[in-house]
Amino acid sequence: MTTETNSWGRWGADDERGALNKLTEENVMSAVRAIATGRSYQLAIPIQHAGTPVLDYRGAPHRLTLSSCHDPEMFSGYGAPAGTGANEDILMIACHNGTHMDSLSHVFADDKIYNGFAAETFKPNSGASRAGIEKCGPVIGRAVFLDIAELHGVSSLAADVVITADDIIAAERRQEVEIRPGDIVLLRTGWMEAYFEATSRGETLPFEQPGIGKSASKLLVERDVAVVGSDNWAVESIPSDGGFLEAHIELQVRHGIPFIEGLTLGELSRDKAGYGFFVASPLPITGASGSPVNPVFIA
Repeated sequence: MTTETNSWGRWGADDERGALNKLTEENVMSAVRAIATGRSYQLAIPIQHAGTPVLDYRGAPHRLTLSSCHDPEMFSGYGAPAGTGANEDILMIACHNGTHMDSLSHVFADDKIYNGFAAETFKPNSGASRAGIEKCGPVIGRAVFLDIAELHGVSSLAADVVITADDIIAAERRQEVEIRPGDIVLLRTGWMEAYFEATSRGETLPFEQPGIGKSASKLLVERDVAVVGSDNWAVESIPSDGGFLEAHIELQVRHGIPFIEGLTLGELSRDKAGYGFFVASPLPITGASGSPVNPVFIA
């Protein structure tokens, strides 16, 4: 049952969607009313082999060619005349590479994932039998953009900065917005922009990154949000504030609130965005712990 320490059972003992259940038809209609200008923003970073953030053990994305004009014999066998054919590709990418969404089977603690399902329900061959990414469905709702870097008067938070509950409250006041139940909260640290700037100079940023800590995590739970996204690798700070993957455990495992990681939020910052209509749909990869996404924010 739902308790002060977790939300297991809130939507039933068999629930696998967690806080995404808050994205009701009424929530979507309210999100539509958040559109003021109609301007759309793509929040995903490019999917490419080099020049984007990658954890070594996940490896870089690979786009490989299956067919092109250099393979005329492939098409002539189907009766194609000379000069006629098709270009096709294959994409190889880790599910948690680039801009992506975590499923509620992604992280476990005390041998449990969200809703008390056993960690061992994620199998080596078949993946998640519980709370896989295919259970999430489309993410559509009202987004609240909070520019934490701008709040601190910097283009990018320093690597050792932990975003607190006070930061979130101060950003709300400064931007004259308010997080309400069922919202999709987008937090800008500036890290992604700093990464691309460093890469353009041939430099490498340290592994440490700014992100949310314990107090911010608890505030977001109290505000009853549906999803949290940020422009860094993990949404939470690296290293974690309070222990390994503590924000993932607090939000995802205990309360079923998924993360969207690796966003690019610079345009929202430049245009002083606040509220918006948000849509992102993970690929329905059966049994996957996450999926690449291409989120769109409409102001």
